[in-house]
Amino acid sequence: MNNTLTLIVDQIINETHDAISILLHEKDNRDLSFQPGQFLTFIFDADGIETRRGYSIWTTPDELPQVGVAIKKFKDGVTAKYLLNNLKVGDSITSLPPLGNFTVAPEIKNERTFVMFGAGSGITPLMSHLQTILKYEPESKVILFYGNHDEDSIIFYDKLNSLQKEYSDRFFIEHSLSKPKNDWKGLRGRIDRNKTIELLEKYKTQFIGQVEYYLCGPEEMMQTVMNVLKVKNVDRKNIHREIYTTKVLDETDEIEEKEREVTIILNGERHKVLVMPGETILEKALAQGLEIPNSCQFGNCSTCKAKLLSGKLKLVEQTALTEEDIKQGFCLTCVGYPASDNVVILYEDLF
Repeated sequence: MNNTLTLIVDQIINETHDAISILLHEKDNRDLSFQPGQFLTFIFDADGIETRRGYSIWTTPDELPQVGVAIKKFKDGVTAKYLLNNLKVGDSITSLPPLGNFTVAPEIKNERTFVMFGAGSGITPLMSHLQTILKYEPESKVILFYGNHDEDSIIFYDKLNSLQKEYSDRFFIEHSLSKPKNDWKGLRGRIDRNKTIELLEKYKTQFIGQVEYYLCGPEEMMQTVMNVLKVKNVDRKNIHREIYTTKVLDETDEIEEKEREVTIILNGERHKVLVMPGETILEKALAQGLEIPNSCQFGNCSTCKAKLLSGKLKLVEQTALTEEDIKQGFCLTCVGYPASDNVVILYEDLF
């Protein structure tokens, strides 16, 4: 697989009792350039089975050649067992190049407001976002609403405090804890509908210019925030969210009909296509001139079989894949419709 990177572990940091961050560099000095908010896909062996897990980058591009990811220790049993338990400085990790569409592109002349909702490890891509914005978009503001279980589970707590002190006129944080200690003076409870409304009302006087919303965390929290923003008539194009779960949906599942950007990895190169409602990924890819293998184009063969690395995909009337194929994340792009943002498709047989 000639598109893979070999990353060397430089440092392992215990951020909380159940989360670590890892700083790495590319062994052969291959290009590790990325956009703030993208992720790395680690590839490792789990009892003889190739396993892939995506981890968001929390560092910024100007820190290259070093890059950092954060991982919840106990969120994924497979990862904890096969990747983290024995990981040490100097070890190597195989990874795909940085991927993802949950990104920001700072412009020094812009004057905007970035309102971010995060929970738990959802802070990871937001950390890359906010550090980049604060440094390279000096007229813009960042407001972060961050939910966690308790004080000891706040990932990047010291880093966030340091940034708040450095950019006190442009960076605002509200922590909300579901199970805080008795002396906690901040907000209590999960980021639910009422708290979302309360926080937006509290900080609306800080809004300047165009307001962009970035969401990352449990799907329930993100949907709650989305519902509030919809009631407030926020334009959907100004709402961005990261979908951590990777899932091939059944054809009976309902999805939001909207245009979505999809990343296709073909022959080691990344291509972004904008898939319209009612259009399959294969249709758009072929229309864009991508030479994707295909035959029947209605789900009966497996010529266009690919691996779903990120996001959610709905399959309609497919008969070529087994239940085990689908569980392993394989899909058919000829009958595949993007069902979430940040869909990444890999044609791995072509490497």
